[in-house]
Amino acid sequence: MLILSRLRWVLLPLAWAVCCCAAPLRAASPPLEVFAVSDAVRVFEDGVGNSDQRQAEMRVFGLRNEIVSAQCVVQAHEALSDVTVSIDSLKQADSEAAIPAENVRWNFVESIFIEDNTPKVNQSDLIRAAPARFPDCLGEARQCSLAPGGLKAVYWTIAVPRDAAPGEYRAAVTVTCGSAQASLPLVLTVCPLTLPDERHLMVTEWFSTSQFTKHHGIESLESERFFPMLRLYAQNMAEHRQNVFRVSLNLVRATRAADGNLRFDFSEFDRWAQVFWDTGRMDLLETGFVAHHGEGGWSSPEIRLSSFSVKAETTGKSENLSGEEYLPQFLPALVEHLRQKQWLDKTIFHICDEPADHNVMVWREASDFVHRHAPELRRVDAIETPHCLDRLEIWVPKLDHLSTWQAAFEDAQRQGNELWLYTVGIFQGGSLPNKTVDVPLIDSRLLHWLNYRYGLNGYLHWGFNAWTDDPINAPGKHRGDGWHVYPKPDGLLDSLRWEQMRNGIQDYECLWLLENKIAQIKATLSPRAADLIQPSRRGVEIASQVVRTYTDFDRNPDVLYAARRQAIDETLALDASPRMIIQTNPPEHSTVANNCSIDVHGWVEPGTKIKINGREVPVAADGLVVQETPPSREGTVVVEAENGQGRTTTVRKFRLQFEPAAKKSPARTD
Repeated sequence: MLILSRLRWVLLPLAWAVCCCAAPLRAASPPLEVFAVSDAVRVFEDGVGNSDQRQAEMRVFGLRNEIVSAQCVVQAHEALSDVTVSIDSLKQADSEAAIPAENVRWNFVESIFIEDNTPKVNQSDLIRAAPARFPDCLGEARQCSLAPGGLKAVYWTIAVPRDAAPGEYRAAVTVTCGSAQASLPLVLTVCPLTLPDERHLMVTEWFSTSQFTKHHGIESLESERFFPMLRLYAQNMAEHRQNVFRVSLNLVRATRAADGNLRFDFSEFDRWAQVFWDTGRMDLLETGFVAHHGEGGWSSPEIRLSSFSVKAETTGKSENLSGEEYLPQFLPALVEHLRQKQWLDKTIFHICDEPADHNVMVWREASDFVHRHAPELRRVDAIETPHCLDRLEIWVPKLDHLSTWQAAFEDAQRQGNELWLYTVGIFQGGSLPNKTVDVPLIDSRLLHWLNYRYGLNGYLHWGFNAWTDDPINAPGKHRGDGWHVYPKPDGLLDSLRWEQMRNGIQDYECLWLLENKIAQIKATLSPRAADLIQPSRRGVEIASQVVRTYTDFDRNPDVLYAARRQAIDETLALDASPRMIIQTNPPEHSTVANNCSIDVHGWVEPGTKIKINGREVPVAADGLVVQETPPSREGTVVVEAENGQGRTTTVRKFRLQFEPAAKKSPARTD
């Protein structure tokens, strides 16, 4: 006790000294600081759930003609007002090359209020318990205020010019509040590849003009502001690589002549469609919906052809004609009109939204009816059934159904049908990528890695702008899933999810560039070598590092970016000698027995020597390589190639099935 008493008197002065020394340090803390985080995460203003992995610089990479994104965070150590952000010129240190200032944009990230979390989603997939405010909207304010300890995310987009010189560009980002400043570098690496203008993934977000009055103050279609606003919508979609647009058949005006025949005026339909074609970035026109669910909506066992309004030319009175009477005249006229406009091959046609097992048989009758009168139209529908048979050319199952009934949908794909997917947040079960604002932000991007991984041709989503009256403070039951943009009187504000969705589509194109490069080389090879090469195989293997299966995927942004960089590097490597295309059975990352043989086949430039796991193997005169080899103890197959111009090494990794260790005999106790 005496020792403890003496220690107390020794320690108390020391503690007092520490406190006295610490106080000036706290007082000297800067009013604010700024640090970088991944662009694929949400940063909560109160700091909940935010990672401690603060980065000293925003470091990003991308292709020419691509829009890349970055994110930094301002943290306040005292109450701050009028905080603003600036950036100097983004340029190369060793040349005159620079990114134009207008190509670099930043926005403070605003949050929306979620009353309760998305149902059906696994709790482990939610990033935070509601009620809370979730970051999503890219605001247009140029200044913000922060409470002590508060955080504010700043989201950056950089449009890399098509003619940008490859290499590293640097700029300083400065955050200012009065006399206080903090800064960090923005470092952009431009790779010597160009993102194609052509889209190789079909993407549609359904939009509506019914919100024009509430959120844009546009009273009617006759308003002089209506079509400029529609053009702004179309341009925003195109900028985010949406390339499929929807136009309603209700825009077609039908009249009945004195002889009883129907006549159709497509002028308004054409005017709307032309707005989207004029972006120069649209590939498909989406229309139709000539049938609807019976009483009770989606749960009804009935699907009926819709009725259509027709005006009598003689009296001016309107009447409703049944689909059975209207469509046999309308559908051939529509086909002929689309053919004259040269839109027929670019049109996809809906029958009825979301048929399911309980009404698919009557849906098939409606689809047959349409096909009899317009066999030229390609049919598409979001479906909740695998029983569409030959009544549909483009199958669009909901993601949870696609995952559950995978074999049935892939069978339809093998029969020549296109396979897309669609999501609808609150009605999607399980642990799958989703788009409500309370799931990880990266999910919006992973969807398109999933598209490439499984050879899907497109993505459909129901909500571009299905806003509530107050999408910021009362977003309603869909928890943000009903929109990807936010309204302002004169236009739109983007969201984090919309930006990440574009990033995911660009990721898809990076994988496609690798596939295309392999396809180009394949076209030059001997028939026997070409027959062994599947151009999409390598991209699928790289994508499977991020999306292993529908339900097994990695939400770590570092994993995604490493795979993206690998796709870019391997594409570039195919322009350097010795060129080599190596494929394996089974594909890379498969689980194999540790004593099995891996089939290694492909092509190398003739005259190249190669070794597989250290053993030199023969190369045919046409560059053909066909060998089998066991994986190494580490589960790898290493292929080394060398010729007079250089050398290169390719590694394929596999998961080995090691036998469990033998159990030890129990120790004797006697």
